[in-house]
Amino acid sequence: MTARLLDVRRHVDPVARVLVLHGGQQQGTEPTSWRQLSVLRSRVLASAVARAGARRRLDVVLLRYAVRGWNDGAPLRDARWALGRLREEDPTLPTGLLGYSMGGRTALRLAEEVETVVTAAAWVDRADLALLRPPRGGRVLMLHGARDEVTSPEGTLAAADRLRRLGADVRVRTDLDDTHGLVRHARTWHRLAAEHLVGELTGSTREPHP
Repeated sequence: MTARLLDVRRHVDPVARVLVLHGGQQQGTEPTSWRQLSVLRSRVLASAVARAGARRRLDVVLLRYAVRGWNDGAPLRDARWALGRLREEDPTLPTGLLGYSMGGRTALRLAEEVETVVTAAAWVDRADLALLRPPRGGRVLMLHGARDEVTSPEGTLAAADRLRRLGADVRVRTDLDDTHGLVRHARTWHRLAAEHLVGELTGSTREPHP
């Protein structure tokens, strides 16, 4: 059982890149699959970002973890491995993380290693709050459906508050009438995530967060 990287979109001369991190469960040692729902959902998100960033030459890569569970931080190890692989290719490219559900928890824990972070329906464990650090670029976008019964919008708000107290510029949306699957307002989620990542990483927009 090993982690895998999927090239959602690659360019000959990229100007930046996004690593997409899928969801999982608290415990579980069974291998992940490309057919797993949280992987498929993250692949849809990744494709939306890739389309939005195509003209700006934004590379988008999806990480599939080795196993499905958090298991005291297994996704962190896989994500660090993936970031290392990408840095070997080009250590100078600005990098962003897009994390869905458990991938949001992973992205927040690794935020200080990249330029910017977007989370969608993030699983935020209260024990993680003291460990969070802002990304290098200082900007974070956190999205959460108001009807999410799997992960808590309150967790997203707590993480946002922690990062703000550390000086980060954090934009939060928890007002959309959506569940954990982010299906009802999928186009809105996709647009918000893509606009943030493309703008922050390629410099196409640098307006203050509202």
